[in-house]
Amino acid sequence: MKKLLFTLFALLLIVACSKTEEQKPESTDQQTVTTQESPKPVVSQRYGIKSGVIFYDAPMGTKQELYFDDYGAKEVSITSVDFGVAKSKTIEIRKDGFSYTYEEGKTEGTKKAWYAPPSTDYSKADPRTIERYKVKDLGTENIAGKDCKKFSAEFSGSPIISWTWNNLMVKSITKMGDAEFVIEATKIQDGSVDSKIFELPAGVTFKEM
Repeated sequence: MKKLLFTLFALLLIVACSKTEEQKPESTDQQTVTTQESPKPVVSQRYGIKSGVIFYDAPMGTKQELYFDDYGAKEVSITSVDFGVAKSKTIEIRKDGFSYTYEEGKTEGTKKAWYAPPSTDYSKADPRTIERYKVKDLGTENIAGKDCKKFSAEFSGSPIISWTWNNLMVKSITKMGDAEFVIEATKIQDGSVDSKIFELPAGVTFKEM
């Protein structure tokens, strides 16, 4: 279930943007790049607001929270799955060019390089991407109290309709076969976020991938 949810979010990013190569940090003749050197995320105001929190409902009772600051240069994504007898909470902290992922209650996680993706605004996609993914502008619609841009697209035969506000995903409907998977924001808070949420947890060791 978690894999499916992450896939749905990934699809929205893929069809909204051009496929670009990750930009590596520049170095000079005087610099020596080591494994301790942090790559810097390429951020050019990814989101239209500086900081905030969004709460989502997703398929099969899954809940997701997105915390962000510095226009998306720092993010925390928390995905909670509750099947009654089985529960899990996965936290991903993205900052300073790295993504740190771990499950609540566990002492080991993973660390890998992370580069801020391009804008998720479909209207900014290049013509090749628009044609490839059959992107269509469906106007605007109010979702969760926000005037959102509405687009449709298709990825690997799966139609997607998405609503975005300030380049933030507010709602998506992905059709896979006869099933529809809906991810929708239930609450959007536009404002400052406690900086402590972006700190790495004590007692968790992250293995670099």
